[in-house]
Amino acid sequence: MDEISRIEHPVVRTVLEQEDYTSPTDFSIQADLPASAGLGSSSAFTVGFQHLVCDLKGTTVSAGALAERAIHIEQSLLGERVGVQDQMHAAHGGFNRFDFSEDVNRITPMGLSVDDLNEFSGWMVLVYTGRKRHASEVLDEQMDNTVGGAVDAELADMKALVDEAEQVIKNAGTAADIAPGLAPLLADSWGLKRRLSARISDPEIDNLYDSGIEAGALAGKLCGAGGGGFLLMIVPPDRRAGFLEAMGRRRCVDFGIDSHGSTIFRAGAAA
Repeated sequence: MDEISRIEHPVVRTVLEQEDYTSPTDFSIQADLPASAGLGSSSAFTVGFQHLVCDLKGTTVSAGALAERAIHIEQSLLGERVGVQDQMHAAHGGFNRFDFSEDVNRITPMGLSVDDLNEFSGWMVLVYTGRKRHASEVLDEQMDNTVGGAVDAELADMKALVDEAEQVIKNAGTAADIAPGLAPLLADSWGLKRRLSARISDPEIDNLYDSGIEAGALAGKLCGAGGGGFLLMIVPPDRRAGFLEAMGRRRCVDFGIDSHGSTIFRAGAAA
């Protein structure tokens, strides 16, 4: 294909147009987990592809600039109904607090080492609901409720949970103290999230969540906009084997927390 405008993938086409990148190139794309599953894969792809094209041009770009460009592409140029947190997570990596305003997006690292992150992630499991969904379809009612002020109290309570979570992390004696300390806050967050829209959960998802709690999880919540995708469950390490057996190992995903953000890998090195 010799014309960028003929490329069907909207992100690939738009990034190449914005960067005026016309050199003949063969791009191959793969992922470990399904798209439209609430894990921010669309924004992660936008950040990663933007990073790759800049690298191919010999341009150095900061994590903050990567996130801002991805936000501009998805929101302004493609008109997607997406937020800004997924792009920030993908660009920066690590475990951070993000504060968003009209003027600036602020990032505050939580100061956890790689060893801390590994121990922390050992308390968590992703459980696939078996359903994919498009976030924009789920967000319509939530956006209407937000604009109309119908969920102001819920949103204020969810924002307050961020401050509480930060204090739990700062006051934790060890990384192993963080997950059980966050569990009740995660449960509260899930209860508030479910009230933002009737489309976020349903009896099937609720039953899967309840099954996770019965199998030994302390708490959990649905990732992303809702309506499907993955449940994130906090599971004590000594209950993990039983949890995986009860929930079904094929639907459970182990994961680690990336500490580097968007990264360009080359033979024998990374940049």
